[in-house]
Amino acid sequence: MTDATSTAGPEEAVRVLRDDHERLLTVVGQCATAVTAEWDGDSVTDRERVVPPFRRALDGSGALSRLPRALADAVTATGRPMAAPPVAAPPYVVVTGEGVVLRANLGDGRLVVLLRAFEVDRGGDGDGGDGGDSEPHRYRRIDGVEIEAEIV
Repeated sequence: MTDATSTAGPEEAVRVLRDDHERLLTVVGQCATAVTAEWDGDSVTDRERVVPPFRRALDGSGALSRLPRALADAVTATGRPMAAPPVAAPPYVVVTGEGVVLRANLGDGRLVVLLRAFEVDRGGDGDGGDGGDSEPHRYRRIDGVEIEAEIV
């Protein structure tokens, strides 16, 4: 018999996303690949060539509107309560230069899930604001969609 107060960790949220939302993750990956098809090479340095087109592709494919349900299922898998139903907008669903961040406030913290579709090479050691020779960020498509989750 399971204790009603027991909670699972973020690995259970990842399992649910992989098992129950495999098709959605495939579509997220296809959207990322479609974005990179518009690039001149295998990477870009302009964030505007990543985030806005990725968001449009996710929206056009229907994936953006399905991500809140995936987030709710991930939260349910942890056994924790969610403060409010998620919507396909910040702070619950955020499209970034690395992929999609899903966030939900829980009774005892916050579940944060990254559906990573791009890697970001941050360039030089500096922050780029000192007039030095810091290289700009470089965005590259990774193979597939990696899922990272944590409860903070």
